[in-house]
Amino acid sequence: MDQPFDLQQKNTFYHGTRSELKPGDRIEPYCPLPGDEKKGLKTGVTLTPNLDEAIWDAEIAIGEHPSRVYLVDPMGEVGKVADLRGGGSPINLSMSYYSYEPLRVVAEVTNWPFYHGTKADLKLGDLIKPGQIPNFGNKDRTSTYVYLTCRLDAAIWGAELATGAAPCRIYAVRPTGSLENDPNLTNTKFHGNPTQSFRSREPLEILGEVTDWRGHSPEAIKAMKEGLSRLEQLGIDPID
Repeated sequence: MDQPFDLQQKNTFYHGTRSELKPGDRIEPYCPLPGDEKKGLKTGVTLTPNLDEAIWDAEIAIGEHPSRVYLVDPMGEVGKVADLRGGGSPINLSMSYYSYEPLRVVAEVTNWPFYHGTKADLKLGDLIKPGQIPNFGNKDRTSTYVYLTCRLDAAIWGAELATGAAPCRIYAVRPTGSLENDPNLTNTKFHGNPTQSFRSREPLEILGEVTDWRGHSPEAIKAMKEGLSRLEQLGIDPID
C-alpha cells in the first residue's frame, strides 16, 4: 500500500461516554467503590488511543443519553489497565488505558472512518465494486452490494472469513454512493446496528491500508466458520 492508514495516531486519546460535554470540560476520576478508600485503592478515569474501543465503551455505558466519543487530553500520567495490580480501580469497560488525573475534553468526535476487510491486494484509489462472488451463502451468484463498517473489529472478521489463502487486509474506504444498514446485522436480528455495518450499490474508494490491527485467535475463527457452516446447512443464507 502506498500510504498506510494510521489508525492510532501517537499521543491521541479518546474517551467514550453518554455524558454531554464541551471543549474544556474535565472528566474526573470515578468515585471510589465501597471500601476502596480503606484499602488504599486509587480511583481513575479510562481512555484509549483506539477509536474502536472508545466507541464500544460509549455504546455500553449506562444511561439513556446518546453515545458520545471525545478527543481528550490527559492532565496527568497515563498507564495501561493491563498493568494494574490488585484490581478494583479504576472502573473499566473496554478502554485500555487509565489515569488518576482528570481528562480535559478537546473536541467531540462525530465522523467515523469506514473500513472494509478482505483478502484482496489493493492500492490507493482502487475501487471495490459490486458483482463479486460472495464469501458466504450461495456461491452461484454475484453480490449486488459492497459492504463496509465503522467498526475495526467487524472489518477484521470480514477479512478473516473471506475466501482464499491470501493475507488478510483492512482498508480505510470512502463510499461513493448512498448507504443503508446491513440487514444481516440489523432489524429483527440485532437491536439497532451495533457493528455499524452498512452496504452500498456503489463502489468504495480505497483511502489507505490499516496496518495496526490484531486478528482473532485461530479458535475463535474456527468457531465462527463452524457457526456459519451450520447456518448454511440449515438453508439460512445471508441477505444480499
